[in-house]
Amino acid sequence: MDRYRDQTLIKWQESIGIVPSAYRWLAFAIATAQIFLFPSAYNLVIPPPILVTGVGIYTLLKTLRPFRGHERSFFTFGVFGVDFAVCIFLVISTGGLSSPFLLYTLAPVLTAGLLLGPRITCGITVLSGAYVISAHLVNPFSPTRLLLPEISYFIVYIIAASLAAALPYMININLRQRLQSEDILQERQRLSREIHDITAQTLSALRWQAQLLHRRLMTMGIELDEVKQLEMLVEKAQQDTRETLELLRSYTGDISFLRYLKGYLEQLSQESNLRFRLDADIGELRLEAPVELQLLRICQEALINIRKHSRAYNIDVKVKSVNKHLKVSIADDGCGFDALAYYQDGVQARGHGLAVMRERAELIGGRLRVLSMPGRGTEIQVEVPTNG
Repeated sequence: MDRYRDQTLIKWQESIGIVPSAYRWLAFAIATAQIFLFPSAYNLVIPPPILVTGVGIYTLLKTLRPFRGHERSFFTFGVFGVDFAVCIFLVISTGGLSSPFLLYTLAPVLTAGLLLGPRITCGITVLSGAYVISAHLVNPFSPTRLLLPEISYFIVYIIAASLAAALPYMININLRQRLQSEDILQERQRLSREIHDITAQTLSALRWQAQLLHRRLMTMGIELDEVKQLEMLVEKAQQDTRETLELLRSYTGDISFLRYLKGYLEQLSQESNLRFRLDADIGELRLEAPVELQLLRICQEALINIRKHSRAYNIDVKVKSVNKHLKVSIADDGCGFDALAYYQDGVQARGHGLAVMRERAELIGGRLRVLSMPGRGTEIQVEVPTNG
């Protein structure tokens, strides 16, 4: 899972990496226009043609070799430190808070907000504000005083730096989640192909061999219950594999949770004698793709358990949204079991269905409850947050 998370991070950073470069060129164009349109307004240490040419070449180099936060090497952060030092030099050599390159110095802050974590971004934002005010108060080239216009410039700069640090990070969360969801869906499609080509084919061959063995034994007048059980187990494994393939292949994130659940219940009703009643009240609620998929898997596992073990006739499914949480309840009128003894006596070692369901719920920030008593059916309750 870490490998796919890293691939998602690399893809995301490559897609968003053009934003800092575009901002640099925009800030460079504004600074160049200010320098040549109002040459007397700035006390520049370096001649304007040399300054503009040097900054232009540096901006081009930064565009050709952008910062790659996923590499996290000493060289990468060294390049980032050089960028920070260049911005400090520009502010000092061009007038502090009156510098035409003041917007340009926000490029490292924007880069950090897009490609680095919130702590590093916060630190870079604070350092940017510190060196800008220091470059104005303690400037070896053009000492100036901090008057009301300069104070207003500094306040505006702090606001702009804060926005450059916070807004990209907040916006990028949705983009990163979308790319991660796409990678997860692609991986599940790949798994479905491998299961079909390898596991499903092997099970078909195994079932054919078991049937052939049974027929040969019958011709010899031998009947073994173990062979029949083997056939039943292989058939059960094939059915489980088909259900897994159905979910992996059919779920693409385009169908809402409720529509998919209803379709699965209808399919289950056609394949068995179970009758279901669905009571849903969630409006237009949509879940994030990873949350939706895990929730569907929990419901599927619960329904499979009902069909296999409960000897039930009716299933009552309730779905409702309460206080930014989606609550799903799946109850049957089957034989039930002692849920308390199931956990206390270690009976769960016989199967891992409930444990897997609980792990899936916790993975998406939810929780799972199992209510059951012998002869009184079973109810599975799962609750997940809807705010991601």
